[in-house]
Amino acid sequence: MRYQIRNFWFWWSGEISMLLPERIRTLLRGGKPAQLLFKDETLRIVNQGLSGAEVAENYLRVIDFDDSEHRRVLNSASEIRLCLENKKYLFKKVTLPIETEENLREVLAFEMDRQTPFSVDQVYYDYVVNTRDKQNRTLDITLILAPIDKISLALKQLEENRVRINAISPCEEIDPNLNEVNLLPPEKREKPHKRYRLINLTLFLFLLLLFTGSLMLPLWQKSTLLKQLETELDEYKSKATQVAALREQVTSARGETRFLEEKKINSKPVLDILLELTLLLPDDTWVSNFEVRENTVHLHGQSTASASLIPILETSKLFQNVSFRSPVTRSKKNNTERFHISADLAGNREGKG
Repeated sequence: MRYQIRNFWFWWSGEISMLLPERIRTLLRGGKPAQLLFKDETLRIVNQGLSGAEVAENYLRVIDFDDSEHRRVLNSASEIRLCLENKKYLFKKVTLPIETEENLREVLAFEMDRQTPFSVDQVYYDYVVNTRDKQNRTLDITLILAPIDKISLALKQLEENRVRINAISPCEEIDPNLNEVNLLPPEKREKPHKRYRLINLTLFLFLLLLFTGSLMLPLWQKSTLLKQLETELDEYKSKATQVAALREQVTSARGETRFLEEKKINSKPVLDILLELTLLLPDDTWVSNFEVRENTVHLHGQSTASASLIPILETSKLFQNVSFRSPVTRSKKNNTERFHISADLAGNREGKG
């Protein structure tokens, strides 16, 4: 599991770093990488770590540790890789049980003298897992090793000049899978400077913070906007309820006003009726009870000649269908007739008095 996680991390971080501009990658590494070629028993400086005219001037020159320019390249490099010519390393195809993958380096160290003519103390080595045969439960591995005596001169020169290297790898790689090969034992590899690790960690945390913020900020903004809209919606609902109640009150008041106006328009003014009766009725007639019920006028009173009242009232344009509602009765005391006359108001209008 650790091996798989490590491989995934190397692949993922490599893919992410390739998306960044070269200047930023250089800044994250703390400088440009440098590569030294060990060929024909001499150390030569390669173009990594240089730029512009420096490349043409220094490419594959024998390294001079006293040269200020070469020393600057070595001191400022983020990593230094020792590259070996093909006659200084060997390849070996090895097949092992798949269960050995978790501790593969230790297993290869144990199998070194059986798989190669060298013991584990005589070589620097690394490996590449080519295929995993799950059906047969085997691993197809390429073992790469460099005898220490063939590279001891280069290692001695580097140690004497206090140059710590990070990796040793083949220079003439024919297999793309060997690009990440590092023959240098893990315990001998130069660790990255702490300040660069701190810078990288700070930048990574800053990048993680920006990434998290870019995801959370739109959600927070939308959540805030949603709450604001919900609050405004509640306010509008409350106002709409108040407006609806006011509209109902206005409609009700308007209906009542219209009803009164219609009653007023459709009703004969009582004073007009009284005036008409006053003008029509003779002096020997008086009314004791006057009522207006809807569109009918009722008159209760006394007269010396009640029968003459019918034709008199019919001469008016306000009345029609004039008739007695009850028999006429005579009063012997004052020699008058009691009557109850009703008459419809002209035009069949409704009224009440």
